[in-house]
Amino acid sequence: MKFDYEKASTREFALKELCELWSPKREIEHVSLDEAFDRITAQDVFAQYNLPVTRSSRFDGIGVKSENFKDGVPNTSAWKRGQDFCQADTGDDFPDEFDAVVAREQFEFNENQEPVFEDNLEPVFAGDGINPSGATIKKGELVIPAHYRLTPEYVALCAVGGHATLPVLKKPVVAFIPTGSELIPWGSAPKRGQNIEANSLMVRGFVEAWGGRCISYPVVSDDPDLLEDALDRALEIADIIFINGGSSRGEEDFNSEMLKRRASHFRHGVRTVPGRPVGMSIIENTPVINIPGPVGAAFLCCDWLLRGLLAYYLASAVPNRPSVRAKLSHDINKKKAFERVLRVKLKKLEDESFVCTPLKASAIVENIFEADGMVAVPIGVDFVAEGEELEVLLLKPLDAIK
Repeated sequence: MKFDYEKASTREFALKELCELWSPKREIEHVSLDEAFDRITAQDVFAQYNLPVTRSSRFDGIGVKSENFKDGVPNTSAWKRGQDFCQADTGDDFPDEFDAVVAREQFEFNENQEPVFEDNLEPVFAGDGINPSGATIKKGELVIPAHYRLTPEYVALCAVGGHATLPVLKKPVVAFIPTGSELIPWGSAPKRGQNIEANSLMVRGFVEAWGGRCISYPVVSDDPDLLEDALDRALEIADIIFINGGSSRGEEDFNSEMLKRRASHFRHGVRTVPGRPVGMSIIENTPVINIPGPVGAAFLCCDWLLRGLLAYYLASAVPNRPSVRAKLSHDINKKKAFERVLRVKLKKLEDESFVCTPLKASAIVENIFEADGMVAVPIGVDFVAEGEELEVLLLKPLDAIK
């Protein structure tokens, strides 16, 4: 399909438009706490019980009767364990007749195992050193709101709140359909005119990392009937569909035309390079996206579009990539009408500042393995001079960059 500049939008607008037109059918499922990590809560989670149930000791010490301290430090020479005092360790319950706890640092046991308090012991009153019922968590207290990602700490908090299972949003199903008569499955030896299908691995990894479940289809040849059939099958099971290849102006690029014909909404192209000829549609209330075949373009479409759609389904924000400021190693020229995203290698200088060097998009190993981050040169800019400082969105942890 021919790229129409006048109808192309920015990445931000295209994603916003799709989300406004899509009404995802979010489903709820209950999962065990040990399977809840990184899931998104579907409902508010409330505490089921008071903890402590009645009361507990705030620290290691002994339970005492506050009335024995009304005249100051008592004579303990005849004190008996269980009658005048009891053991009260941190978090433990102890008999009700003892209404205060004295910390272990404020007394010693003599040879008869009687507590001997410090002369400067502060006054002891009823309730001292005691966590009352509900001090840790109160029944009915909001533990985790809806639409929060469950970190390990949050999962443990839900266990303290009395839960064994949690209501979470069912993982959205992403169907990935690789297309192209020249493609062969990864692991196969290519012959002349063949290329290895690898994007399914990248997409699956991203989908699972971003909270979804990926179903990868076998390669579909450039045959209109086969492509229609694959789309029909995916529409029966998927919440989001990504069709890879056939999005531009090749003789066998059928996919965008198929989407345009079947969609209630269709937009072709964004004003970003790479990934410009992306087709975006809504078919039967399902986002169906046709992304370009090259790995770099496919990655960028995943990074802004797939990640954005998954976040919208899961009612959560797209996490921001960490970034650093870096000076450009040499000039960049580009077309003013398009945003250009370049992968860069970072070098850390002695003064802790950074220099970024754009990588060759055609050299796939260099462009992927060597890349520490990426920069986006915006629409309206056609030249960036050497030495100018740019924001670099990190693709690697900062401590791995030297």
